[in-house]
Amino acid sequence: MFEFKLPISSFLRKQEFSDFAFKDKSHWIPIIMGMTALLISINTLALETPHTGKLDKRVRHINYQSEQVVKLVGHYGFSTDIAFAQGERIKQIAMGDSDAWSVTPVANHIFIKPKDKGAITNMTVLTAYTKGSRVYNFELSAHWSQHDAHPFPNDMMFAIDFRYPAEQKLANVELHEKQLLQQQLNRTQAPKVANQAYFYKGDDSIAPTKAFDDGRFTYLTFNRKQDLPAIYIVNSDNSESLVNSNVNPNYPDTIIIERVVKQLVLRQGNRVACVFNIDFATEQSADYQTSNIPHVVRHVIKKGGKSDE
Repeated sequence: MFEFKLPISSFLRKQEFSDFAFKDKSHWIPIIMGMTALLISINTLALETPHTGKLDKRVRHINYQSEQVVKLVGHYGFSTDIAFAQGERIKQIAMGDSDAWSVTPVANHIFIKPKDKGAITNMTVLTAYTKGSRVYNFELSAHWSQHDAHPFPNDMMFAIDFRYPAEQKLANVELHEKQLLQQQLNRTQAPKVANQAYFYKGDDSIAPTKAFDDGRFTYLTFNRKQDLPAIYIVNSDNSESLVNSNVNPNYPDTIIIERVVKQLVLRQGNRVACVFNIDFATEQSADYQTSNIPHVVRHVIKKGGKSDE
């Protein structure tokens, strides 16, 4: 590595150079003044003028920042509409000089226009929305329009629309995740066979061609040419009860019974068939608190609207 070494004589003259620097203080003044000007210019960036629209420069927009001061230029005889987020509620408006401006809040809008000459002041607006609250700070000034509704320079502000890119980005992410979840829920997923130990007795014309369960539901598949029978469960006292069942459009020949039981009775007119679950006594039920979709928790809704997690 290249190493730079100062000659010994430069160390001996170090004190002399230092004395010269402190004696001639005028050399430091421009530097200090430049730094001060830089700091002032940085501070002025905190005041932001709303950006002009693409179609009409009098309709403006600005991204919301909690620590930003927004410059609003009013014109005598003209009003400005300040629009906040949809559903945002205006709680309080504080004016530095309330006599110099007319301020009318309506829903998530504020209509403001200058009244007195020298209408230079500030305005603070407190709002509330579903996720919390916001604070808006404005610097207000006004002058007469030079060309009616088309002033020159073009600083007329008919409308100022606040935008919220951070919240919108989060909302887009949440919407995307919701759409992905809905796609997963709508996706056809073949049931996992846990038990196929089934047999039947009775009328062959209404008997299923296939029977199995996945530990949660029972699946009975029938010949496509035959009509689907009504299905009952056999209770412990040998009585019969209708059971919740459905047919998945993707499996039109299969009846899904939302139970795993020991015996089912199939009826169609005078025809009867019974389906028996041989392994019912030893079969382990699936966990109802889980889902076959990753990162999705199944909730069982009880009567009264409460759910077990």
